Amino acid sequence: MTPMKRSVQTQVSEPFTESWGEESLPELPAEQSLTEYSDLEEAPSAHTLYVGHLNPQFSVPVLACLLRDTLERLEMPVAREHIEVVRRPRKAYALVQVTVHRDTLASLPWRLQTALEEHLILKELAARGKELLLSEAQGPFSHREIVGKDQLFQGAFLGSETRNMEFKRGSGEYLSLAFKHHVRRYVCAFLNSEGGSLLVGVEDSGLVQGIRCSHRDEDRARLLVDSILQGFKPQIFPDAYTLTFIPVISTSETSVPLKVIRLTVHTPKAQSQPQLYQTDQGEVFLRRDGSIQGPLSASAIQEWCRQRWLVELGKLEEKMKALTMEKEQLQQQLQQHGPVSCTCCVL
Repeated sequence: MTPMKRSVQTQVSEPFTESWGEESLPELPAEQSLTEYSDLEEAPSAHTLYVGHLNPQFSVPVLACLLRDTLERLEMPVAREHIEVVRRPRKAYALVQVTVHRDTLASLPWRLQTALEEHLILKELAARGKELLLSEAQGPFSHREIVGKDQLFQGAFLGSETRNMEFKRGSGEYLSLAFKHHVRRYVCAFLNSEGGSLLVGVEDSGLVQGIRCSHRDEDRARLLVDSILQGFKPQIFPDAYTLTFIPVISTSETSVPLKVIRLTVHTPKAQSQPQLYQTDQGEVFLRRDGSIQGPLSASAIQEWCRQRWLVELGKLEEKMKALTMEKEQLQQQLQQHGPVSCTCCVL
């Protein structure tokens, strides 16, 4: 028996040993076991494919469509939602989630060259004067780590900041210095408005960059957020906010995983009377379009309460008008039918 054959038998016998036990292990003839298991192939696995030198003159939808057609010609069909195109004025590239065999991934460069010679239209996919580049992205996350979670691609565009969305770059010593101050300000402001999310690891322009965040950093961030929000008044409960760490898929290899920290404050429940939330330091903040206002002075808080009471008063007046109109309609219906007569017969 050759060494290769012995290794095949070893790989096959281990799972049977775990499930059957040594005493009940079924014995297979040597020839049968070799024939059955020598042709085993490695199962396809998930990979992140980097496609560089894309033509930036095309729009993102066009690049995604052309790239999907190109991969189909390479016998690697992918769904549109698995293609993330990053386009900038002078540069464009894409990150594609594929599930293939390792040998298929290794043969991509020469298969691409063959396809380019047969289909001239594919050359339009590459930038002028450059050749299309295909390689496996060296990211810090494996497929198993991102299954069931959100994921973002480095360089992806998330849009602009809004009343319910705030971006922070989070570079340097952000987590140890500035994060706690932003938690106080933005959570308080979102609680006093319509809820919202603070995303750390995103440029003000909306481009995803990610921040270096290890598992220890995650634990510290959770403890920090919980300890700060426990001091808010009125008291807020854990179901009022959610803290998540979104993996960022990058084309460059880093020693510490890149992530986007998302702190989401859910829309506050309707209260019987207007109320303001204050931080653990007694400060009050309000959310504006793309910014926050605060800490508020005593006069500003009084004005906020007055305006809120005016809003509530307006709602009550509208309800009173509706009830009054309904009452008048019922009275008119009674008058139209006239008095109701009845006859009583006594035997």
